[in-house]
Amino acid sequence: MKLNIHKKVLLLVLGAGLAAFIALLVVSYVGYGVAKNEIRNMSVELGEKSASYTTELLLEQLKYTFGELAEARAQFIDREMSIMREDAEILADTMTKIFSQPENFQPKTLPDPRNGPVKMGEPYIIYAPDLRNNLTPKIQNDIAIAANIREILFEILITYEDNNATAFVASEDGWHICGRLVVNENGKVDFNQMVTLSNERIYEFDPRLRPWFIAAQNAGAPVISNLYRTIETEGNHSYLQIGASAPFYDAAGNIIGVAGVDVSNNDLYDWVNDVNQNSGLANFVLNDDGEILFSSQTEGIFAVKKSDTDLVSRKDSNDLRKSSNQSLAAAAEKMVKGEEGTVLVDIGGENFYLAFAPMEETGWSYAMIISEEEVLKNSENTREYFLEQVASLQNKIGNEYSYVNNIVVMVLAFLLITLFLMSTYLSRRFVRPIHDLSDGVREISSGNLDKKLDILTEDEIGHLAKSFNAMTDDLKGYMANLTKVTAEKERIATELDVAAEIQSGMLPKDFPTRDDFELFATMTPAKEVGGDFYDFYMLDETHLAITVADVSGKGIPAALFMVITKTVLQNFAASFYRQNGLANVVAAANEKLCAQNEAMMFVTAFVGVLDLETGEFVYVNAGHNPPVLYRAAENHCEFLDVKKNFVLGPMDGIPFVEQHVTFKRGDLLFLYTDGVTEALNTSDEEYLPERLINFMNSTDCRVDLHELLKNVRGDVADHVGEAEQSDDITMFALRFVGRARDGD
Repeated sequence: MKLNIHKKVLLLVLGAGLAAFIALLVVSYVGYGVAKNEIRNMSVELGEKSASYTTELLLEQLKYTFGELAEARAQFIDREMSIMREDAEILADTMTKIFSQPENFQPKTLPDPRNGPVKMGEPYIIYAPDLRNNLTPKIQNDIAIAANIREILFEILITYEDNNATAFVASEDGWHICGRLVVNENGKVDFNQMVTLSNERIYEFDPRLRPWFIAAQNAGAPVISNLYRTIETEGNHSYLQIGASAPFYDAAGNIIGVAGVDVSNNDLYDWVNDVNQNSGLANFVLNDDGEILFSSQTEGIFAVKKSDTDLVSRKDSNDLRKSSNQSLAAAAEKMVKGEEGTVLVDIGGENFYLAFAPMEETGWSYAMIISEEEVLKNSENTREYFLEQVASLQNKIGNEYSYVNNIVVMVLAFLLITLFLMSTYLSRRFVRPIHDLSDGVREISSGNLDKKLDILTEDEIGHLAKSFNAMTDDLKGYMANLTKVTAEKERIATELDVAAEIQSGMLPKDFPTRDDFELFATMTPAKEVGGDFYDFYMLDETHLAITVADVSGKGIPAALFMVITKTVLQNFAASFYRQNGLANVVAAANEKLCAQNEAMMFVTAFVGVLDLETGEFVYVNAGHNPPVLYRAAENHCEFLDVKKNFVLGPMDGIPFVEQHVTFKRGDLLFLYTDGVTEALNTSDEEYLPERLINFMNSTDCRVDLHELLKNVRGDVADHVGEAEQSDDITMFALRFVGRARDGD
């Protein structure tokens, strides 16, 4: 028997409801009995297994978390030691610069603590005993020149505020420039405090015998020290320090001294020691000799072993690898080898978990310890609580299941009756508009777009009918306009292609091959046509004119104004540069561009003329980005000094100032538009002039100009990433190769 839609819907709804009703009854009664017995039998077993699993999971999770925390703290201390090493290198590099070019520095003076107290943190000068009464004029002059380090030394020192810290430079001659911070009882540094150094320690102190001096001098490179003791100051006890030091050199490359910074080992430990002492945790740092450098413990096997000498005692008894405790010695051996992990050690008959991680900067290792009892003490409570909850859940499931089962049976019976009545009515009403819709759609599909579906229901079928009616109207309008729109798009695309070809043809592409100069340029528009342009041409046999400019706006208007500007500048420069100078050429071009500039467009431009015989470069900057000047003799780039002249186009009667600079053999000028420095990445961050000058100083500016511009464009592309180009990008490079005058 063939069933229509009405009967199919009715049978589907009734059949599905009845099948669900019968299936639910069977499953409920059969499943209830099985589930009840299974729950009763499995509850005890589940509780035992779950408690055991919970204990194992807690252990594994703690070991993982414990190890991660140790690694994070090791990296933190490592980073702080790296910062100290970098600060020591800054001081050493500055001293090397001072003594490599002493003629560039004026003599300065430093306070001598023998003559009275010095202010907290203020750099002062002290002398080794054999130097104090043998200061030659050369050494006195060296100290006066070295005093130029005081500002940098103080700026580095105050970054260690609220710590017992020292920054210093010391010479192989025996003088020592030092600044020190000492925290008060409130844990702060009082920069207004006057500090007096004891005379006895001043007369005995020789920086050349200090461990930080000897280590850096022997290594010939920056080093991280082991523990050593500071000199005493009146009112303050000496304390153990950990520091970084680096050698500095004279102009001949000889080591002439050591610079460095150090902090109290307790302060360094406090940076990471935020552990609650009641948590059962302890932590310490082990150096590459197996010795504890600093620790949260003040006594016992993990306490720092101290002595009254400058250096921490280095007896074998301090080496944890030689401990009689085999488990602890094995763990210390792994730590010294730079391994990481979590192991179980026996200390005094009690088990402890020890997590450790290497510190790459220093070669040390950071460790944390927690007792096994602390980890396991809650597992038994967790097990008992879990068993109680399982028993309670078993009773609750039985009661709730019986109640819900009865409710479900009654509800399903009522729904089954209601379903039969409603499905009969709704199936008829549902099918009627479907037939009407089917007939109408068949007629529309045959090509009758004037057909309207007369279905007035407010359900989805009615909305579908309205959509078909609207679709037929839209199809008629769309088909009428499609041909017109397609033709218009093709015309615009053709015009844009032609405009781009014209603009590209306006820019010079044949770069001359000459012995006295090299140049190369590129322009990449943000749209089909852009407002940037560059130009170069010979005014006569010995004068080369160049231009890089950026017209406001984008697209065809900017391209048209670009053509006008390029033509005006070239014509005026060729006509009367020799008679009136470059500033007057630019001023005259501005007057010409202002005339009939109703759109108020403007141009930023850099115009220059290079004398190929003398290397003299005359230039005018009209609101453009400052070019980058590369000096070959110094192998260094800097921004060319430019006057703040107004842009071209919007205002007449504006004077322009020309400037002069002399190029030497191999010098290079790199010009660009703001499409380079204002290039945006996906985070809307600009490339910026700072990154440009840093890249120019880091890349090889002596390469072929095509390769140089390619390298700059590549760095801009690395910054931009996947972001769309937001502005025209123009780059122009000019290298002077001609013979410069002697002395230039």
